[in-house]
Amino acid sequence: MTAPSPGSPDVPQVPGLLGVPASRGAEPRTTVLTYPGRDVAWTYGLLVGGGAALGAALHLLRGWLLSLDVLPWRGVLVTVDRVVDGWGAWGAVALVAAGAVLGCVVAAGEVEKEPRFEVSPERVVVVRGRKRRTYLRADVREALHDDGALVLLATNGTELARATTGIPARDLERAFRDAGYAWDPQS
Repeated sequence: MTAPSPGSPDVPQVPGLLGVPASRGAEPRTTVLTYPGRDVAWTYGLLVGGGAALGAALHLLRGWLLSLDVLPWRGVLVTVDRVVDGWGAWGAVALVAAGAVLGCVVAAGEVEKEPRFEVSPERVVVVRGRKRRTYLRADVREALHDDGALVLLATNGTELARATTGIPARDLERAFRDAGYAWDPQS
């Protein structure tokens, strides 16, 4: 028997998400939910732009900052000031670029923290970075969205998993209901 193609009715689609059904390592009829692409773009845009603005502000304010009597990390700022002065006009460009790179590193870290969910009728897989945790269908009584987190409840009512996520509750609900899981509508 061959696996259904991604466009077939056997593979649930979740529009607007970066996830694609039946990704590598996921079984057929699996819906993969990831952090929405627009939120990833906003995270990178704001943090990279903020880092670049911070670099520009540091360039403009470094003389004033060095005139202060009390300044944490004075040695670092003195070193930055000497390097920037030595590079002339390129010093400002270097500070803005360094701020943007720092913002990009922070954004990558924030996006990496976001969990990915693989929901199928047989199991739920929660992926955080390089860690994968699998919850079998027989162990999951229901799923719900509570205060920005996906919660999986065990058959005895205890929490199996709680993962804070930016994935909209309606998308999580659709994926879990399509896979046949009970979803708490009160959440």
